[in-house]
Amino acid sequence: MNILIIVWENWPWRSLAFDFKHVEQERIQPNVQINYPNDFDYTRTVEIKHVTQQDHPHTVISYEYPKAEGDPYYPIPTENNHALYLKYKELADEEMAKNHVYFCGRLAEYKYFNTDEVLENALRTFEMIRKNHGHQ
Repeated sequence: MNILIIVWENWPWRSLAFDFKHVEQERIQPNVQINYPNDFDYTRTVEIKHVTQQDHPHTVISYEYPKAEGDPYYPIPTENNHALYLKYKELADEEMAKNHVYFCGRLAEYKYFNTDEVLENALRTFEMIRKNHGHQ
């Protein structure tokens, strides 16, 4: 069995910290997400109850704070980072050709994707796998 080990060291990502607050109110904001790019220490609030349609007299709101370290959420687009990505892409392409390992998503492509783009990318990758392996 071949194992591909990629070291993410020195490949910068922007991370997030989350703070969840219980609120004794049915809803606290008018929609699921509000962005605050320059107004506060946090950059976004999310009240997921708008999506799940939960019926409850209380709610939970999350505050997202940008961090330099932690789990990788957002790539940092610079020329140096793109050059490093291209090196990793060569390894990923070799793995795909030799071992049928497919990579997609933010971590695999060092690129930010909106939710609709994530779904489109995943479906496109699935179709490529199905085509390459003869499954109709």
